[in-house]
Amino acid sequence: MPFHLNSKKLTFWLNFALDGVLLLGSFFVIYYTKRGHLYVEQGFVDYLPLYISAWFLASLLGRKFKSDKAQNLSDHLKPYIRSILLQIGFLSIFLYALKWFDLSRFIIFGSVGLFFLLELVVLSGGFAFPRMFKKEKSAVSNFSFYFFFFEFLLITGAFLGLYFYKRGTLELSDDYRAVFVIIYFVWIFIGILVHKFHVPAGRNYLQTLWPFVKSTLIQMGVISFFVFTFRVLEYSRLILFGSVALFALFEYLVVSLVYIFKKQPVTDEPQLNFFAAPLLREPEVEAAPPESERIYEGKYRIKDAEIESLGLRKKLQTVYLKKFPALFKFIDDTVDLDTVDMMTSEIIKSSTLYNVEVFPDNSLDFFMNLHEVNDFRRVNNYFLTVHQKLKWNGVFVGRFQTFAKRRQQIFKKYPYYLAVIVYLFDFIWTRVFPKLPFFQKVYFAFTKGRDRAFSKAEALGRLYFSGFEVVALEEIDDYIYYVVSKVKEPSAETSPSYGPLFKMRRVGKNGQPIYVYKFRTMHPYSEYLQEYLIRRNGYDDHTDKIRDDFRVTVWGRFMRKYWLDELPQLINVARGELGLVGVRPISKAGLRRFDKNFIKIREKFKPGCIPPYVALNMQSIEEYEKSERLYISEKLKHPLLTDIKYFYKALANIFTNKIRSA
Repeated sequence: MPFHLNSKKLTFWLNFALDGVLLLGSFFVIYYTKRGHLYVEQGFVDYLPLYISAWFLASLLGRKFKSDKAQNLSDHLKPYIRSILLQIGFLSIFLYALKWFDLSRFIIFGSVGLFFLLELVVLSGGFAFPRMFKKEKSAVSNFSFYFFFFEFLLITGAFLGLYFYKRGTLELSDDYRAVFVIIYFVWIFIGILVHKFHVPAGRNYLQTLWPFVKSTLIQMGVISFFVFTFRVLEYSRLILFGSVALFALFEYLVVSLVYIFKKQPVTDEPQLNFFAAPLLREPEVEAAPPESERIYEGKYRIKDAEIESLGLRKKLQTVYLKKFPALFKFIDDTVDLDTVDMMTSEIIKSSTLYNVEVFPDNSLDFFMNLHEVNDFRRVNNYFLTVHQKLKWNGVFVGRFQTFAKRRQQIFKKYPYYLAVIVYLFDFIWTRVFPKLPFFQKVYFAFTKGRDRAFSKAEALGRLYFSGFEVVALEEIDDYIYYVVSKVKEPSAETSPSYGPLFKMRRVGKNGQPIYVYKFRTMHPYSEYLQEYLIRRNGYDDHTDKIRDDFRVTVWGRFMRKYWLDELPQLINVARGELGLVGVRPISKAGLRRFDKNFIKIREKFKPGCIPPYVALNMQSIEEYEKSERLYISEKLKHPLLTDIKYFYKALANIFTNKIRSA
């Protein structure tokens, strides 16, 4: 047993006494369960000496009170298993020799079964709570008392559930009580034999599940042996075998979930933290938008590229892209292929990262992979590997499918109402699960990262995150093809905006920097597209918002419409950094648009969650300064009344949809 004092003799007698208490306690518990009272009848009074004698002999021969030198619980259990088997054998011999066939088998073997179960609980408790028993837990012990107890509840629930389904009651008959005890015995012995009473380790899934499958097969075999050997055919096969099968089904499910939870997913998806608020860095870029997706005027040229006698252009047109004329035209219109060296070019169609890793670093001028990005398990790692293999200003061509196109395909394939259901499940599986804790592991365990759903903003944001810059985009046959160039080092950021919160650096009162909180309304990785969109689309004519910003999600537009994305600014209010009403919290870049003298005036006032332009419905860039001048002039005369007036006027404008966050 798990008590270990300094004196070996004292330890022996303490273990002996505790084991005797468990033995007698088990008998009286089972006797009371069967008879409903503790007035032991004469037959069992005569039986008790045999019961105790069988235990004593089995304990001595099994050597279970010997000083424990076992290094783990499995080894420590072996003498107890030997002893209980010897005890059952001795009792069977004694009862057969004395012909005491009228005694209740449930009381006889049920008390032995409960005794062993209590021994196992106390024994494992010594490992689960080593300080209580003055014993240090062995580093190699992998027995889990909690997992054992959970399985005990599962097998009990499975048996009682099927018994109730079959008989309509939970009150077990004498015969089924005995069957219940036998099932417990078989479950415990086989579980110890195959070493399954431990939390599954994060190994190969089949290796993790195999001990539990093996245990189920052995249990079925042992029960079948008893049924056909002793011809106990009057028992319900549903209860006998169904309970083991139902238990196994739930056991496999639990083991699978534990395996998925413990196994680290091979993916570069950030682990979502609902309470973390990464800093959104806003570049200072002036708007100079061209009229199309293409950032560069004319064809993109690779600097210092050697020209081959047989150019890449002809090879692409006649071999690689012979069946894809639209794609060839897009690339040919975008890149000056005559400046690309064929010896430093590679065209593949593969989702295996090894096919990219084999190239030397900084060796390629042109790399094209016609396999969609959606099938890569570690998208960022793939992009970063391509970045590593390309020379500076090298070109990377690839394709991805957006979830918008994915939705269109579903609605084309199925009737409308069925398509709605299919799309709902697809949305949850491909877009929600990969971004939630635990469910992310379930998703990648089953899909291996294949057929993922991306927004256009996320796919392009990952490219910019990895050190690329968009040269041109083109939608061809339900895919967006991109031509990007290697122009900078990858981002060192470790927490892209996956969570619901983010923060922005703003200028507070007296010019002090503050970090204003907001709900995220954009797709993941959108922050890395800020410069791209400013150059491509520029700003709206009436506001300082980016024009046609495809980074904003559907629910993000709803939140912005009713200013719900601004609610986390109450955190700043609680910190004393913002007021409910005040001048607009603005970045240093935005502050430059104001008159220098006015900047000094407005810095004396605390910024607010509700700026003056919301209350006065002045949204244009030119009106921002005017609205704040009006607010400040009124506030200097009536500080409290001005804030109250602006607060209610702003709420009225928001709820009547006269003004929106973006």
